[in-house]
Amino acid sequence: MMKAAITTVGYGIALALALGISTSAAEGLYRNTMRSSCIRNIEKAIQADTFTNKYASYLESLGYSLKVDSERLDGIFSSQEPDIDARLVKYVNNINSRKIADDEQTLDILHEGYAVVIRDIVAQNMSKYAAETAAREIRRDSKGMQELIPMMTNKDDRAPAAKFIADNYTAPAYVTIYKLIGVLILFVAAAVMIYFILQQYMSRDDDHIDAGSHISGGIIGIIKGCLFVTVAAVLVRVWAILGSDEMLFFNNSVIDDSLVFKYFYTFVSSL
Repeated sequence: MMKAAITTVGYGIALALALGISTSAAEGLYRNTMRSSCIRNIEKAIQADTFTNKYASYLESLGYSLKVDSERLDGIFSSQEPDIDARLVKYVNNINSRKIADDEQTLDILHEGYAVVIRDIVAQNMSKYAAETAAREIRRDSKGMQELIPMMTNKDDRAPAAKFIADNYTAPAYVTIYKLIGVLILFVAAAVMIYFILQQYMSRDDDHIDAGSHISGGIIGIIKGCLFVTVAAVLVRVWAILGSDEMLFFNNSVIDDSLVFKYFYTFVSSL
């Protein structure tokens, strides 16, 4: 019983250390490995008129019978004047001499456009997960677009825009992947070490078995089970992210139908 308890505590500490250490390690790995590749892939998808044309297409697809003047839209985006949002709201709500919605609702629609356009640009040469992560980051906080949009319409240099997207919008995708893989590697390494240490220095558990032992053993078993289900959730999350689009949706569907595993998976997905 003592051996099982120590093993369980050791596994718990190993998992906690893996979760804590892997974030900084993942960020360092991204900077030293994938960042330059991400910048190149994003830069390939950007031309001086890419953002304006894609955003015009987004506005015209909204169903408000909007006919966008691309030159005027490009003037709003490339201007060095502050508060692109305010000028964009004013323009969109006056295309047909009538508002499509009140200013606050229009702003939400325009911010969603930022997310959609950047997602589509990233998706041209990168994974769907990276593209969806970029869109999620913009939906979470669109303030950075005020800085990015003038870069996107720069006719002389696309690199600053590509670097901004890579550092602020796609980086979390790769940091997450590295972090989850790091959790698996560190946990397995720590678990193997704990196992051999216990085998070396602790004799076989021959404590007297009574009712209390059964209860304690049950509690230890539940805790150990939760730890290993968490690790399994990390493994499934990595598999889902790195797999094909069909695999990603399949896993999510199966996980949503599970009774207990979905809670562990939700926790891992939030890391």
